[in-house]
Amino acid sequence: MLYLLPNELLVAIVEYCDQYTRKNLSLVSRRLRHPSQCVVFKTVYIRSPKFETSVPRFAVEGGGHLPEVMQNDRLLSYIQTIVISTGGASHYEEMNTIEPLFTVLHQMPSLRDIRLVCIPFTTTMLDRLCKVLSTRLCNVELWRCSYPADYTIQQTALKIHSLGLALERESIDIAPPPTTTKALVAIIEKSLSSISSLSLISRLSMSSGLGVLTYLGAMPRLASLNIQLLFDRNDQGLRKFLAANPQIVEFTLDWHFYELPVLPPSTLPNVRTIRASAELIQHLLPGRPVTAVEIRKSSKFKIMVDGLRALPRSAAPIVELNLHLHHYRTHLDEILDVVVKTVPRLERMWLSFRARVRSILYFQPLFTTPF
Repeated sequence: MLYLLPNELLVAIVEYCDQYTRKNLSLVSRRLRHPSQCVVFKTVYIRSPKFETSVPRFAVEGGGHLPEVMQNDRLLSYIQTIVISTGGASHYEEMNTIEPLFTVLHQMPSLRDIRLVCIPFTTTMLDRLCKVLSTRLCNVELWRCSYPADYTIQQTALKIHSLGLALERESIDIAPPPTTTKALVAIIEKSLSSISSLSLISRLSMSSGLGVLTYLGAMPRLASLNIQLLFDRNDQGLRKFLAANPQIVEFTLDWHFYELPVLPPSTLPNVRTIRASAELIQHLLPGRPVTAVEIRKSSKFKIMVDGLRALPRSAAPIVELNLHLHHYRTHLDEILDVVVKTVPRLERMWLSFRARVRSILYFQPLFTTPF
């Protein structure tokens, strides 16, 4: 019966198998070879200084030259996700090896996810990356990369569905060079018609951490915004950006500072999902039509309970709840009692205990009986 299934279902089934089983399935028959190899060769990791290119159950080391696996046309046609990282090595050590990798991006017709970590971009590398992004819709992550000064994107538009940006320096008082903000703003502006999800992770001060948002206005297709900041004091850039994008429906905010951001009630009028700490939930939830909430770890148990008690203040009934309890496993009964009293229309609930993740599905009739 397995052979009668369409390829779409076979690929979905194979994704649940371990790597060894996937490899064996690709050797069983011609019928299972293609669906299995679509998953086996789905992700390629290229890390230096070892330049190890790993596919499930496969590994190749390439010294200072382009890894042999990247010269395999058949493999290139299957790759959907590629991760290239220099491991923080110096610009001169990595350039001769990293730059040739960008020459094969256009030979990956199935490529949909690109993650670049600590890449010292040259003009040639950016040109090749932008050329690929102008021809196909991709999810892109740029983590702690450096960019050439005065670079201009030649393409009229880029096709980026989800964009993740990470800025980090050894000292929070050191701002990234102006070329970083300029390059990232240019990439976003060229992708305004396609970006639906934007993530910004920064360990810098607000002047540089949210400096990218300060230069941006309306992003018409943006539906999900994820902001993770450390040591930030001023929220003016965030308020301005949220005011220009009222269409956002998913909002994630990790704000690691004692001063909570001041967001006027007029911002986020259409938000349906909020992910934040219990302290921020109390501030963000009231008056907004939120139906799904994720409460991340809090410093004290009382703060977690206060966040739960703020759930009825949403302008819409909460039907989905995700709790990261971490140190509060012993208080599970108390937490569930508060949930039952404050969220009577809850339909789905997930509980996370550090490394363990438990999924619990509740329906409304369950709340009529005691636990």
